[in-house]
Amino acid sequence: MIAKREFFTTNEVAQTLGISPFTIRRYIRIRKLKAIKLEGSYRVRQSDLEQFLKARELETEDELAALDAAEESLATAKKTTAATATRKSAAEEKRKSERAEEEPSPRSATEKKARKKSASSSSRGGVTPPTAKPVK
Repeated sequence: MIAKREFFTTNEVAQTLGISPFTIRRYIRIRKLKAIKLEGSYRVRQSDLEQFLKARELETEDELAALDAAEESLATAKKTTAATATRKSAAEEKRKSERAEEEPSPRSATEKKARKKSASSSSRGGVTPPTAKPVK
C-alpha cells in the first residue's frame, strides 16, 4: 500500500500550481495559504492546499462577476452619456436658432465692421486709438 503524502514543500506546491516559490512563500507570510515550519522550512498540508485551491477558485469567480458588473455599468453609462449629449446638442441648436431670430442680421460686411467698431469704441469711452504708420 502506498502512503498518502500529508506535507508538501513550498517548491513542490509552486511546481504543482505553476507559480513561483516566492509567491507561495508570500501567500504563507500573508496567511493566504496555511503552512507549518518543519526542519527550518515551510510545509503545506494537503488539506490546506485543497482549501487554498477552493478559495482561489471562488476568488476568480467573484472577480469575473465583478468584472461583468463593471462592464454592464460602463455600457449603461455610455448609453446614458450619449443620450445626454444628444439632448444637450439639440437644446444648444434650439437656443442658437432662437438667438438668430431675435437679433437682426447685418446686411453686409461693411455693416458688420461698423457694428464692431462702434461696440469697441464705446467700451473705450469714445476714444479711438492712434493708427500706426508703416516704417520704411
